[in-house]
Amino acid sequence: MGSLLSPLDEVLKRSGAHMTERQGWTVAADFGSLAAEIAVSRATAGLADVSSIGKFEVRDSPTAIADVYPSGRELRPGRIIEATGAWWCVVSPELLLVLTPPDSSERVHAELLERAYEGTTVADVTFDRVAVCLTGPFARDVLCRAGVSAAKPGTLRVESVGGVPTLVLHQYDNQWLLVAAASEAGGLWSALTEAGSPLGLAYVGADALQHLHAAASA
Repeated sequence: MGSLLSPLDEVLKRSGAHMTERQGWTVAADFGSLAAEIAVSRATAGLADVSSIGKFEVRDSPTAIADVYPSGRELRPGRIIEATGAWWCVVSPELLLVLTPPDSSERVHAELLERAYEGTTVADVTFDRVAVCLTGPFARDVLCRAGVSAAKPGTLRVESVGGVPTLVLHQYDNQWLLVAAASEAGGLWSALTEAGSPLGLAYVGADALQHLHAAASA
């Protein structure tokens, strides 16, 4: 069985990505220079494909969703929290989106199924969605140029990015995660590229993201 492919696989290759296999997925390791990608992410803005993250939609009544949600947390639409190795995104009182690193996907999926009510729908939409990460001090400016309104960290909104309906998650001060339909992957990537190019945006690979995350948590 071959590696799993991102909806952006061909786009990444045409953009000069060096592809490699990570956790069963073919991902962009870098675009030629790890040092340059780290530098641009710290100075302006970096755009990375992170479609390999696990994505699960949980649908039911607000009461049932609250029982799946991390214990003791208020179920508030538009809120995202990081807990138990996953991001919990309250899209609406009846819809929860759970995002997790690839190596935790099976565990998180199993835990969701175990905690769900009999009538709760837990759908694995990993292959139906594209996910990209926008990071750096100019990331907010890139989004504004793409027509996305600013939001506080820890929040999410449904926005139009170049005409693509997109769930925009503000994870940290200078980092956003954008999730859209896999069929719209190219349009989303192009819209962010067009908005960010005048600001110095560059593509970054998995190695640069890993380095930046490790440095931030050190």
